[in-house]
Amino acid sequence: MRKRFLLAALAAASVFAAGCVTAVFRKGAFAINDWDTWTGWNAEYGADEMKGDGLYYYLTARQDDSRDEPSDGYAPGLILSRELSGGKWQADLEADFKIPPGQMKRFSYGIWVGGDAARPSIGSASAVLKILVQRQNGPRPADDSLTVFYLPGGKAFPLPINLKVLRFERDGNYFSVSYSVKKKVFVPVFRLDASSAADEPSQKFFIGGFAGGDPQGAYARFKSLRINGHETLR
Repeated sequence: MRKRFLLAALAAASVFAAGCVTAVFRKGAFAINDWDTWTGWNAEYGADEMKGDGLYYYLTARQDDSRDEPSDGYAPGLILSRELSGGKWQADLEADFKIPPGQMKRFSYGIWVGGDAARPSIGSASAVLKILVQRQNGPRPADDSLTVFYLPGGKAFPLPINLKVLRFERDGNYFSVSYSVKKKVFVPVFRLDASSAADEPSQKFFIGGFAGGDPQGAYARFKSLRINGHETLR
């Protein structure tokens, strides 16, 4: 009798644990200013805070924005996302970063297009299109960089670290990125014909990150995000 009771208890615990794993990445667990919060693994990897001067994102050691399951000592980290509507929009982002040199660390953000219930990670198989910006630093001076690329198939485009505004646009099947150093003239980076993504049910602006080891207090401040001219962060 006691043995049967223990086996039943273990089975129930397994079901409960499996349910927790499912719940770890459930959409809409939290909401801040209309953002969807996709928690890090066990809510331990990555953190965010809304302040009067913008949205702060903090890295945690061994979080990885390209994973949806833990492996090799890394775990999926916090992702914040905001849904974009329609076939024509413009999103202007202003952000600054504190990224001390040391082990590799980065902040990833941009546009994710795919399934409407999918976690918008870089490695998500549900994504049809990703326009990915990465602000990173690492052990070498050359690691201190800002780049943008699109997946699948895109090459990396270097961006000025001191840019003021990064602009993402959609016009029908076309997605484009441009930037401004002084908030006046915008320099085009690329314009992409992404007809395969045109009918996907969800398009999001997302924020994530990676840290190979101690992030040493690294954080990003997203101080302005204007979607079609409307400020969403202050």
